[in-house]
Amino acid sequence: MSCTANAVQDDRAAACALHAMTGRLLATPMKTPIRSFQIAAVGLDLLHHTRLKLASSLLLAERMDVALQAWSGQPVDLLVIGLDHPASATALADARTLGVPTLSIARRFPASARGELPHGATVRDINDQLSTLLLAAPEAANAVQGTPLLMQLARHGAPSAGMHLLQRGAMILLVDPATRSIALPAATALAEVAAQLDDATWSLTAIDAETFQHQYAYRLPQRHSFEALFFCIARHRPELMPAPSAQASLQLRQWPDLSADDVPDNGLLAIARLHARPWRASALASACRMPQHTVQLLFSAALASGLASIQDAPVPPSQPRRDAGDSRFFSWVARRFGLSLFQGAAS
Repeated sequence: MSCTANAVQDDRAAACALHAMTGRLLATPMKTPIRSFQIAAVGLDLLHHTRLKLASSLLLAERMDVALQAWSGQPVDLLVIGLDHPASATALADARTLGVPTLSIARRFPASARGELPHGATVRDINDQLSTLLLAAPEAANAVQGTPLLMQLARHGAPSAGMHLLQRGAMILLVDPATRSIALPAATALAEVAAQLDDATWSLTAIDAETFQHQYAYRLPQRHSFEALFFCIARHRPELMPAPSAQASLQLRQWPDLSADDVPDNGLLAIARLHARPWRASALASACRMPQHTVQLLFSAALASGLASIQDAPVPPSQPRRDAGDSRFFSWVARRFGLSLFQGAAS
């Protein structure tokens, strides 16, 4: 009776913790991107399956969003198996063949060990194991080699036909090359997408416009341009951006569509100058008093999104000047973003 009472008390405490944590998450601004994971379960009785659901929900406190599903034999991030069930042996063999990590629950386990829990494991026990196993593998183990799938579909020059539905765990998005935009759920930020770009477990499904309107439009109401996507990647995942030529002279065809969160310090001044005339990265970095690496990331984002106009002949750096045309343009940019671009600038 005491063990049963302790288990019930643990379940109640976990439910209360989940309720309190949900309130804190709703009241707290999203700073760290949420990582998405896909967990499958097979052979669990009702008690352990309920505790697995609670334990998975509690991972939100660690910025981990878990989608729980029945085991279908497809690759997932983790498989939770009740080894006392007759179907467990086949599922365990299939998981090992696919290289899927497992968490086994069985009466024969006398105590908890890595990847193993005894029958009657509490919500806290399961939560600890989920957190450990999902974060155990190095990030590079699931990292795609080469250019991530979303960047391939969105980059300048990619085929513009059809729509592409991408999904990884609980995260889903649509790539629409015809409008050069991506559609996201209302609560998903671009930075969260950027955090998971290079994961190799993204699935790709081609769909048509009618299917999107009937089945996905209400789930993916938020639209972002490819420009905004690439400037966001340059800001939050710079290692994924290809390095531009150091000698390239570049000018922006138009003002980029981007969020203020994705603009580095002094970035607006650099973007405004790039919009006004061609620059090399070294000259622009010097003129804007920015690190050259930061300027090169702006170049990379402009090239990937198709905003860049490249000049074959290098443009020599000119003496800083403030003619009437440039001053009016830069002042307009400053007013638009509530900044004073020329304050403290060298003349």
